Amino acid sequence: MTGETASALGDGGAAAGGEGSLEEGLAAFSARDLPGAHAAFERAHRRAPREPRAMSWYGVTLVLVERNITLGISLCDEALRPSPNDPELLLNSARVHLALNQRQRAARAITRGLVAWPDHPALLAARDALGSRRAPVIPFLPRDNPLNRLLGRLRHRWATRNRPPHALAPETLGLPVDAGAPPRS
Repeated sequence: MTGETASALGDGGAAAGGEGSLEEGLAAFSARDLPGAHAAFERAHRRAPREPRAMSWYGVTLVLVERNITLGISLCDEALRPSPNDPELLLNSARVHLALNQRQRAARAITRGLVAWPDHPALLAARDALGSRRAPVIPFLPRDNPLNRLLGRLRHRWATRNRPPHALAPETLGLPVDAGAPPRS
């Protein structure tokens, strides 16, 4: 085998290994094995440091597992530069911001994705789980006016009366569930 053939196989093997690590990480993330997913995404990112999916998923697990906020957000933002409307990358950005209790930024990322992909099921599910604020019942009064607050509560009860309960579950956006927390119904 010549040196060129060996290096070509080596490069292909690294790319295939990076893709395999990425798929392994996605499977571990779906199974809620965050440390295992983090290790797999780290391998995928090391093998293909410029690949946006690997960069984004590694950024998500950096924030969730290592609490390395600065690098995690930086990687998610860097992954969005070459493909700013990729729904998976925008959803990862929303996951990171939601994990950091930055609801408004998470909602912005989801909305940005829905502009480009209005029928994307994961983005629609994330938007529904995150929820949105309605306009005040009496628009010329401030939102925090006691009358607006009372009427808003009544409107909410009336609207959800015949609907099945829908809790804002972190699982909807792929966030881990606290082991000590009671199950949501």
